[in-house]
Amino acid sequence: MKTVLRRIILLLFCMLPFAIAAQDAKPKKEKDKAPASSHLQRKKAKQKWKETRIIEKGQRDAVTEHDKKIQTKKTLKRMKQERRKSEKLRANKKENSFIKWVKKKWHY
Repeated sequence: MKTVLRRIILLLFCMLPFAIAAQDAKPKKEKDKAPASSHLQRKKAKQKWKETRIIEKGQRDAVTEHDKKIQTKKTLKRMKQERRKSEKLRANKKENSFIKWVKKKWHY
């Protein structure tokens, strides 16, 4: 009887580390509500990027419109002419020589 009792105690003593480890195990955290695959994550990120881009573009356009509205009519006309001139230069076209002689020189 004594040997049986010793064996049971020895067996329980050997099982003790497993019982302690089972109690110390941290509970699993809930998964984030992120999509399961990387394809869906990329798709979601792209959609978010598009939305922010649209918002930023709207803000830039609003600033541009505000800048235009505070200009005088004369300034707007000069800006329009300068824009046309720059488009011609970017297209690698020379300005007409007659216009060069006649146009008003702006000295700043």
